[in-house]
Amino acid sequence: MLQMGPRYEEAMKLEKSQKVIHSLCKHSGIAKFSMIEKDTELGGGLLLHHLNRLISLGIVESDVKGTYRLKYRTPLCYAFGARKVPFAYLGLLGRRDSYKTPEPEVALNLLSNEKIEPYLVYVLTSPEAVSDWKTEKLRYQWILCYGDEIIEIDEVQKRLLPQLEALLREYLVVVDCTSSTKPATIALYDLAQRYLIPCIYVSVEKKTLKWLISSDGIRVRLGIE
Repeated sequence: MLQMGPRYEEAMKLEKSQKVIHSLCKHSGIAKFSMIEKDTELGGGLLLHHLNRLISLGIVESDVKGTYRLKYRTPLCYAFGARKVPFAYLGLLGRRDSYKTPEPEVALNLLSNEKIEPYLVYVLTSPEAVSDWKTEKLRYQWILCYGDEIIEIDEVQKRLLPQLEALLREYLVVVDCTSSTKPATIALYDLAQRYLIPCIYVSVEKKTLKWLISSDGIRVRLGIE
């Protein structure tokens, strides 16, 4: 059983906690106590109370004394418009079958049309699918599922989660649940819901992209005006 993600909705219930999060996003996810204090105009003791509250909810970390950072830059840097943070893409790739173009490649082209240019591209797949597409010389970072793992939701999530959490810490992540097996699609969409990650679905034939979870939808869910 995978642990629950950060408790974003609870964190956003208090306006002063929202101010703290907004300040951290303003500084691309990391800031000194004095910077947050200046942005929020909260007194030292009150600010420390809200920072400790956000730490307890899994929203904020403090590895260095006097410096605080968002545990994950996605989704909060999306929600508060911190666009200086680079993008990353995490998708799926199935067997070649009748497709001429890998679905992640179609997705990346469509994202580019929306001014989203991922700095890193990770794709979960099987060794068999990689072999199917070897003539395309795809320059992705692979996350491989072996044997029957690709048809087991829990196994797919175990493969995805370490890399996904690492990307969420540093990037504005977009996940793409278009391709591969149905269990893999369900596994990735479930993680997107749990961690509030923007999620897309692509029609290869029509060359269209649909946001299943959008940044605007995340803002509504978090109660951000």
